[in-house]
Amino acid sequence: MSPALAAALAGLALGAAPRSIPEARIGLAKTGPAEVVAPPVVKENVSAPGDRPVRPRAFPGAAPAIPHGISDFLPITKDQNACVDCHAVAEKKKGEPTPIPASHFKDLRNAPERRQEKVAGARWVCTACHLPRHDVAPLVKSPFPR
Repeated sequence: MSPALAAALAGLALGAAPRSIPEARIGLAKTGPAEVVAPPVVKENVSAPGDRPVRPRAFPGAAPAIPHGISDFLPITKDQNACVDCHAVAEKKKGEPTPIPASHFKDLRNAPERRQEKVAGARWVCTACHLPRHDVAPLVKSPFPR
């Protein structure tokens, strides 16, 4: 038995009071568990399409973030999708929007082998996967390098 373990067991046997940890040191938050701290206000991305460069994906396989503001293009309805109006280009050319990938023209549930003329229904609402990019610091710093 290690000396540290023996000392800990002896302290328990003798009824030593357990050491407490201050609430501020428990977890990632710098406040107590009963406090509710509002996150910082995020300024809406109001840039126009083409103003900002496309950033790398958050992780492999992640849907890319939308680099421009989208408030002028919402709401997306079953009859209208402004994203498709611009991004329905055949190939990426300098200064043009990023094309919608071929996978978005396949109905993966009903006919995965067939390419459709229009964007598949499950892919129609772009903001279900793609979110506008905001220049903010992450709430929790990742231990993994980017």
